[in-house]
Amino acid sequence: MGLLLFLLYNSQKSRRLRENIERDFMKQFLERASILALSLVLITSFSISSALPAMFDYYQGYPKEQIELLASLPSFGIMIMLLLNGFLEKIFPERLQISLGLLILSLSGTAPFWYQAYPFVFGTRILFGLGVGMINAKAISIISERYQGKTRIQMLGLRGSAEVVGASLITLAVGQLLSFGWTATFLAYSAGFLVLILYLLFVPYGKEKKEVRKKEKEASRLTREMKGLIFILAIEAAVVVCTNTAITIRIPSLMVERGLGDAQLSSFVLSIMQLIGIVAGVSFSFLISIFKEKLLLWSGITFGLGQIVIALSPSLWVVVAGSILAGFAYSVALTTVFQLVSERIPAKLLNQATSFAVLGCSFGAFTTPFVLGAIGLLTQNGMLVFAILGSWLIVTSIFVMYLLQKRA
Repeated sequence: MGLLLFLLYNSQKSRRLRENIERDFMKQFLERASILALSLVLITSFSISSALPAMFDYYQGYPKEQIELLASLPSFGIMIMLLLNGFLEKIFPERLQISLGLLILSLSGTAPFWYQAYPFVFGTRILFGLGVGMINAKAISIISERYQGKTRIQMLGLRGSAEVVGASLITLAVGQLLSFGWTATFLAYSAGFLVLILYLLFVPYGKEKKEVRKKEKEASRLTREMKGLIFILAIEAAVVVCTNTAITIRIPSLMVERGLGDAQLSSFVLSIMQLIGIVAGVSFSFLISIFKEKLLLWSGITFGLGQIVIALSPSLWVVVAGSILAGFAYSVALTTVFQLVSERIPAKLLNQATSFAVLGCSFGAFTTPFVLGAIGLLTQNGMLVFAILGSWLIVTSIFVMYLLQKRA
């Protein structure tokens, strides 16, 4: 009888232990998934681009350029908020800043569905950018603050994949909603409300402060050495994003110019290039374990070579191969920038440092038209444009790695 009671007790104890382990696993999974979900809405500004033709018809009294501006306008708001990030961090706790950012981007993102006057839509697009800017750096630094070692590297890689998945899903939703009218496409941004709910429900408050308190005495502000490091990485991020944006803008015209396909086919090529970023994010942990800090160099060189392959491509399949190579290397290079920031900057200063790195990305996207204009003064040949961009990125990557090793 005693043996039976002993076995029954141990069985119940074992079951409770198993249930606790399963509950902890699910809790951890939901927390990580909700943190990654913050990145789903970060690069969705251009997702409403497919609605532009219908918007041209609606806003007939406005120049075409002013309508196109509505797609890129959030970038301006993002840059403003990134510049103010250090100030906001002193005023708002992290949880409040992220919640406000998600609320602002969700409300302003969906606002054009309810009212379509151009000045109103213009203002809401800037507000949308401000909302994205409030969470942009936080979505990256929150990972570096909460996780360490291999888990941090894996999460940073998956975060890059989450950006691509989010942009793809929102773009897909816009395409489906377009059949109900161009105003309905803005309802796709209501996904921000879902991300907000996930964050509030499953990301515990205060956990991110543990690592910060441990390192609070290490540094109270960015040193000259840290600023130099961030500036170098921001340069790399700016050139990587600039050349990637240039590919997005110029691949359609290059393919038509060389008789390799039409606009629809070029859209397919760009989609492949974007979606391969998911594979890059998943494999990032493996790649960083092999190449370590030199991953930034090799990914930058590979991205540049991918652009040169596109420039010299004699057939559609070579364009596809070059796009896959470029898309994969782009995601790896950008993730490596933020991984290096998280490794070399104290936890307390990570959000500020990440803001400057993200600002480099935004600056790169903002200057792309001017860079393409400058190259246009030299040549109008699509092949040479891509070759110049690829060579520029390779040279920059080598120079940045030289500076990083010099500071090591």
